[in-house]
Amino acid sequence: MKTIAKSPPRRSANAGAVLLVAMVFMLLLALVAGTVMQTSMLEFRMAGNDQFREEAFQQAQAVAASITEDINNFPVSGAVGYTICQAGSANPDCNITTLNYDTTVVTDADLVSALVTREGPLILETFPVRLSESQTSSSPSFDAAVFEVQVEYNGSEEGLGNAAIVQGTAVRIASSSQ
Repeated sequence: MKTIAKSPPRRSANAGAVLLVAMVFMLLLALVAGTVMQTSMLEFRMAGNDQFREEAFQQAQAVAASITEDINNFPVSGAVGYTICQAGSANPDCNITTLNYDTTVVTDADLVSALVTREGPLILETFPVRLSESQTSSSPSFDAAVFEVQVEYNGSEEGLGNAAIVQGTAVRIASSSQ
């Protein structure tokens, strides 16, 4: 018997083109997926930073509110520029370090620095009051001492937010003309 050798099947000129096109599409899809993932991660970090910044601002606001609730934080005996700092402060501008606030209003009191500064004029003789209050008989009997409350919440080293606020406060005092 005679064996007839079969010739190998002929490949067309297009053989392998489908594989090449599929590989190009896969590469393009991988690039798009990588870009989308990178953008998503960036947006996630940005949202986290916004959250930390907002939390830091809320912490600073809570401390400022707690400071303004205690009238002992605003002594009217000091001159303009008189500065009251929180206990344990190393601020060289402090005249005294007896500034108190409720430390339970913040998650970490060690991240907070606060001070109260007496602002000028020493006595504000025309106390800015609402119209209804200015019409009362006792309103002209009061002057005001003006203070500035500065609070900074710095959580940068812990990967948290950082916020600083300044709030003005006027304390009513009996008029010096009486």
